[in-house]
Amino acid sequence: MDKLSPLNLKKFRKQTGMTQKQFAESVGISTRTYRSYEDGSRGLSLEKFGQFKAELGYHQENAEELIDVHIDYLRMTFMSIRDLSHFCQTYLHCSFTEFKEFETRLLNYTRLWKRGNIWLFDFFDKIETGNYQVTLQLSGQGCREMELVLDSIDMIWQEFLQALLFDLTDSRVTRLDIAMDERYLGHDREDEQFLLSDMIAKVYKDEVSFKNIRTWNHIGGGNLRNMEEVDGSQGISLYFGSRQSNLYFNFYEKRYELAKSEQFSVEESLEIFGIWNRYELRFAQEKAQLAIEEYISGVDLAEIARGVINHEMQVYDGTNKFGAFVPDPKWQRMFGGTEPLKLRMKPEPYSIDRTIKWLMYQVANSLKLVEEADKIMETDFIKTIQENGEITDRAESILQDLQASYNLKKKEENHGIQS
Repeated sequence: MDKLSPLNLKKFRKQTGMTQKQFAESVGISTRTYRSYEDGSRGLSLEKFGQFKAELGYHQENAEELIDVHIDYLRMTFMSIRDLSHFCQTYLHCSFTEFKEFETRLLNYTRLWKRGNIWLFDFFDKIETGNYQVTLQLSGQGCREMELVLDSIDMIWQEFLQALLFDLTDSRVTRLDIAMDERYLGHDREDEQFLLSDMIAKVYKDEVSFKNIRTWNHIGGGNLRNMEEVDGSQGISLYFGSRQSNLYFNFYEKRYELAKSEQFSVEESLEIFGIWNRYELRFAQEKAQLAIEEYISGVDLAEIARGVINHEMQVYDGTNKFGAFVPDPKWQRMFGGTEPLKLRMKPEPYSIDRTIKWLMYQVANSLKLVEEADKIMETDFIKTIQENGEITDRAESILQDLQASYNLKKKEENHGIQS
């Protein structure tokens, strides 16, 4: 059975602000027993630790029926797409003829191809400059349109993204939004829904703790005691983090936004769309890339979102008799039961495989064409291309690392044979 590190147990206890004696009493064990867990003389199973957390108010499972999770924005850049028609047919599963061409200055590109809200950016002069970079951008509506395409061929987001990232190895995810919609439970259960007006009060009372987030803001609102009576209210929006950072949270009362956009009353919006609040996570640059890498590796999208929220923030509802904050039960029902997830770079040694895959996908066909042309015209362009290349300082460093790794591998193999 897996054991919890005594250091992690001590770290968790200190985060609660309780002494060993107070913590032991809160979870229902003797102080002596607790101390034996924390000093490592007795092992603490993860199951037992989960029971401790449950005694403190942390949920071991979340109520999955409370939250709907989906991708709500995606932007990916590909460094060398020479054939947009092939790219659309093979990876977007639609014909390039369905896209309309526009001039643009967005994202420093000069040309935009639109199929509704599925957008592709490239350059007018890509042949002359040799810049074949392309960016795929899906807004919220673009994601829904992409889902219709995927549904028509019985494909899911995970498979769609796996094909893009595994086949096109020079691709990078630069923006990802994950939306988590809190379902409406019905008029007779509105007291079970989480109120963002309460979260504002909690922030001021230090009942919301943050790990890395340093700034927050809020707009909108009305009568915080009974917002539903406020005609024309746009609802509350909370922003945690900086818009310039690689991770940014936006929590807002989606029911008000839908009511305004559809010209419904809030009550009609709730009954028709069934959404109370939206909790939106915006990832940029390496955070977006790492989140997608987790997803295509098999981690559920909801688990990623909940894990990131639990790593960055925790919401409480008052304190216990020892002054330790008690987890908010409404928040726990939605986001509890998931371990915190820290998205961080995993340094890996350079692999020649990545370069070979890029050559196979992007260069091999062109080299084969030149080789056949050499035979017809009795030329030697292939040799000219090879001679034109040079080893840069970075390439020299890579080759030295490869040589060292290869020598070490051979040494280990020889040692294995001798033994």
